[in-house]
Amino acid sequence: MKTPILILALFLSINMFAQNGPLGLWAVNEVMVGDRNVTPTAKWFLFQKDGSLTSGNGNIENFSSFYQYDATKKELTQSNGSEPDPYGSFKTELTKSHMTWERLEDGMKVIVQLTKVDKKPKAPWDLLQGGWTEVGFEKTNLETGVGVIADVESTKYFFMWDRAYRRTNEFGKIMETGIWHIGGHSNEIWTITNADNTKTKWELAFENDTMIWSQQRGNELVKVKFERDND
Repeated sequence: MKTPILILALFLSINMFAQNGPLGLWAVNEVMVGDRNVTPTAKWFLFQKDGSLTSGNGNIENFSSFYQYDATKKELTQSNGSEPDPYGSFKTELTKSHMTWERLEDGMKVIVQLTKVDKKPKAPWDLLQGGWTEVGFEKTNLETGVGVIADVESTKYFFMWDRAYRRTNEFGKIMETGIWHIGGHSNEIWTITNADNTKTKWELAFENDTMIWSQQRGNELVKVKFERDND
């Protein structure tokens, strides 16, 4: 009967720490490793009362673990099943709305800033999915600042959850198909065509219901604007 008793003791210990610790949902605002900013996109952590911990990026959950929080030492320890975090505990500053983690990893100081939130942050790949219609095209000379706005055809893109996309003209004819990718640490979108594997990279931004692709071409900055297609 020793094993069940030990398991119960461990559970009670974890639960006690959890009650005084970082319960709830937290979004990562910034991750600094030394002087490098390596903040992941839309990163979140969910701390449960039973000592379980999950995390992910946007709508994607990609980590499941357990945690202990020592309120006396102000230390947060994470473990993956029976394996503890090889870098050890985080020194933690904790308030109702803000949390800071700090420790050394391979001799470098790591600082993580988090904020308490009610909803998981949306990642660019969450916002991208669905249909979009091209509504604007502009070029700006980076040396003179002079911009040119051009007329556009009603080109449409549809981005699927499985990373496939298609581009159609205003009559619905498919002009291009391929795959899309957005990195976990940037707002860059890559499109790769199925026809000849042409890879194109754009900076990606969202402003309400408008999506903006930006790309520098020599001394010009090109911007393409899209509006969400609700048809």
